[in-house]
Amino acid sequence: MKHHDAPCRIFEQLSIQRIGTETLLYDERRHQAFCLNQSSSVIWQLANGANSIAQIAAEASVQLQSSVTEEFVLFALDQLRTDGLIHSSSHAESTPAISRRALLQRLGVGGAMLLPAVAAIVAPTAAQAYSGCFDCSVSQASRQKKHQATPPSK
Repeated sequence: MKHHDAPCRIFEQLSIQRIGTETLLYDERRHQAFCLNQSSSVIWQLANGANSIAQIAAEASVQLQSSVTEEFVLFALDQLRTDGLIHSSSHAESTPAISRRALLQRLGVGGAMLLPAVAAIVAPTAAQAYSGCFDCSVSQASRQKKHQATPPSK
């Protein structure tokens, strides 16, 4: 049963690959790839539209084998929402977001490893992928300069 203010992940037109504790997502609509660390991955999976923030925090605590607060879940959901991986809701806008710095202070040094992280990965265009260089304009220019500046070796 879906709740109107329960966070819900976006999974339409996503390619999903689990690698160890991380999840790689490729959004086929926007041609963007994302790498979710373990805590972001767990929270994204639990955001199914049926689980409340409190339920997500409780289940994430079990899966991550560490205490996960509702504040921690809201921080992760905010990051996922910013990257377009969670549907926006009226509840999201009314919830004050905690800063990464404040969350780190509360988690302490040991908890920093658990901090939710979403890394956006830029996928190369088909032409760039075929040629073997990611940013061909910069790569070729820098190679030419390097070649011109390097004296021949004897």
